[in-house]
Amino acid sequence: MRSLRVALWLHYRGTAFRGWQRQLQGPTVQATVEEALRARGIASGLAAASRTDRGVHARQQVASLRVPPDTDLVALAAALRGPDWGCAAAAGAPRGFHAQWSPSIKEYRYRLCLGAPPARWSGSAWDLTTEPRVAGRRLDPELLARALGAACGRRDFGAFHAASSVRRSRTLESATVRGTHDGLLEARLSGDGFGRYQVRALLGGAALVASGSVPWHTWQEALGRAVQFEGLLAPPHGLILWSIAFAGAPLFAPGAGARCPRLPPFLDADGETGPARGG
Repeated sequence: MRSLRVALWLHYRGTAFRGWQRQLQGPTVQATVEEALRARGIASGLAAASRTDRGVHARQQVASLRVPPDTDLVALAAALRGPDWGCAAAAGAPRGFHAQWSPSIKEYRYRLCLGAPPARWSGSAWDLTTEPRVAGRRLDPELLARALGAACGRRDFGAFHAASSVRRSRTLESATVRGTHDGLLEARLSGDGFGRYQVRALLGGAALVASGSVPWHTWQEALGRAVQFEGLLAPPHGLILWSIAFAGAPLFAPGAGARCPRLPPFLDADGETGPARGG
């Protein structure tokens, strides 16, 4: 019997898991979702668009799999949920689609604050006063935005990702910073690919520049020549995989994102779950 190629829109709170990828020491998101699928008679493994690390949240993680052709996708999406995760939508995917290998643009958002975050954002935003290299210094939000903006373009981001990631040119399409209605700062970065820890390394390095701990020319050299520097890895709990847009027609119907929980970390700067880039 032929199977149906399907894409899942998953959301999860990363602090409840040891990352996406299945491993011996659990729980992981992949293992949790695959176990829920098996309980419904679906034995297919999942391929994810992004292997988020331990503590990193996702508003829109896209995973591909195969299911029996008579599967009720609406019922499947409704059944896939747990205390810290869920499925906003399940949709048929085009021929040849593979969540990990199909070309895509990913958007990540990082939340940080210049003091203790509001109670509901505890565990979802970086309190910069707890970072020794930044604490006691005035962080300039405009300089933070300028430093991240300088990273845009196609380049070797080797100075900002783990050595385990392949050294190649990647494109950072945009990087902006804006204030939120809760008094946080929200950085938004989108691009065609990110090495492991890249977003967190860029945020940590930009925070050092914006607080005067790292001079501008050192930042420029790291960006321009992929020269390693004594940077800073921002903590994972402030990072969320926000949305993923694939080439071609959108995978999911408009409004699917509204099914994400209306609470941190799934809220945007205006306090809404917000539309996806596409999907």
